[in-house]
Amino acid sequence: MRCMMARGKCWCGPNFAEKYGIFKHLFFDSAGCRPYDCAPMPTPRVPRQADFRKLAVFGGQIEGAVALDDLPRISAESMESGSGAEATLQLQFRIDDERYKVIEGRVQASLSLQCQRCLGPMTLPVDAQVHLAMVWSEEEIPSLPQRFEGIVVGEGLSDLYELVEEELLLAIPLAPRHPEGECALRQTVESDEVADDDERENPFAVLAKIKGSSS
Repeated sequence: MRCMMARGKCWCGPNFAEKYGIFKHLFFDSAGCRPYDCAPMPTPRVPRQADFRKLAVFGGQIEGAVALDDLPRISAESMESGSGAEATLQLQFRIDDERYKVIEGRVQASLSLQCQRCLGPMTLPVDAQVHLAMVWSEEEIPSLPQRFEGIVVGEGLSDLYELVEEELLLAIPLAPRHPEGECALRQTVESDEVADDDERENPFAVLAKIKGSSS
């Protein structure tokens, strides 16, 4: 269950998306030109706010990246805060055949988390599939088709970063762990403990030696 109350001024008119730079498409036409090489372009950052309902009406798309450091609940779980890591998203906004305003797509990230088995760092690839239907209030959520999760969206601007963060959090296992046998830290600690035990003489054996020497 999500609650994302919109705020701010509505984006009105068919050119609102272009005006606010939500959709940016680059076309390269090499006809009649010499081939050229270029470095990969960085994924553009998406705006923090967007008008979800307007985007659905116009069939809009949002593609780009969000810095994980801009997602406070993700940063609190991360073991590499400040690393510059990003989440990427591809979201399609539309009105479906049943007249629901929906958000579909995916949110992806590689998260550095603490393994709950060995307590060491681990990298968890997250690929969250998004299937959301907009509602005006939480009371409408139980009546949605099972294929959707509900998201409360009002008029005007909504927080896109909050949506991304929520989808990532829902995709993280309750107790993330390394795959079986890959907890190197735990194995190292256990090996050291065994070595220490081998080097440490059994106190009962020491007592037996003392007793034997005194008899």
